[in-house]
Amino acid sequence: MKVSVVIPTYNRAHSVVDAISSVLAQRHGDLELIVVDDGSTDDTAARVAAIRDRRLHYVRGRHEGVSAARNLGVKRAGGALVAFLDSDDLWRRDKLVCEVGVLVHHPEVDVVFSDLEKRDGDCVYASFMRETAVFSRRLRGVSYPDALVLEAREMQLCLLEEVPVKPSALVVRREAFERVGGFDETWTSSEDWEFLLRLSRDHRFAYLDRPLAVLFISPDSLHILDQSRGEEAMIRLLLREQQRLVGDSEALAAVRRGLVTRIKHCAWHHIDHGRRARACRVYLRGFARTGDVGLLLRAGAAWMPRALQPPLTPRNGAHVLARS
Repeated sequence: MKVSVVIPTYNRAHSVVDAISSVLAQRHGDLELIVVDDGSTDDTAARVAAIRDRRLHYVRGRHEGVSAARNLGVKRAGGALVAFLDSDDLWRRDKLVCEVGVLVHHPEVDVVFSDLEKRDGDCVYASFMRETAVFSRRLRGVSYPDALVLEAREMQLCLLEEVPVKPSALVVRREAFERVGGFDETWTSSEDWEFLLRLSRDHRFAYLDRPLAVLFISPDSLHILDQSRGEEAMIRLLLREQQRLVGDSEALAAVRRGLVTRIKHCAWHHIDHGRRARACRVYLRGFARTGDVGLLLRAGAAWMPRALQPPLTPRNGAHVLARS
């Protein structure tokens, strides 16, 4: 089964070649690789041109963002399956063999994702999934030597609280990708979460409990360069889902939990940068949206005189994984 791999990239000549190499080294032979340059101003084009492989195709686009770049790549794709790799991440050699195998043996599944290793500077997390707050509950004391098939409803409820699926660990049947309309290009942040939420409404997922990709936290990642915008986008997305799901008490409870978490992270970011007044406003708006009394108490703590203020950020950097 042919896989079309799409790598969107923007001014990452320093890392995109390694990402490309990890795709071309895959044990799954039936693939094409489409590198979509989102208007880079560095020497990305020259570095990609130096790679001689008939499976590699370079597409130059305008600087319109990662959603547009991924959609453009899929438009040029010829495979029945579509996979994505961010240009600063890597794949293990057997990633596609394993994930394609799941889709072959489970025709009822449209989306497969795997665990990944996360590297943030000197910190290495061998299992990203086991660091998540919600999805990790499925993995406690349980081994999944084969794929774990997740019904749409179960996946949707998880995604309303957190986004455990990373684009670099994702393979989608092209029909399903096109059925939901691809990535929404109006979202310039949290576009992957928004896409996954639409997918989870009507499609089964499968999870492979193996770290088949390596996720790097780069200095030019959005959540580092513009974390405020990223956090606000996540809150806006969950508020949209809250309006859409009126009448579904179980889903609304999941949205509320997700909102409380994202509001805390947004406020923690402002506190980290000495903006306690702004953090207080975030907590107050969060209380108005969720009714969570804990957010109201946190707003009060943020408003105290500095000498009396308790620490409001989690210890030992516990919030770092959820931010990325």
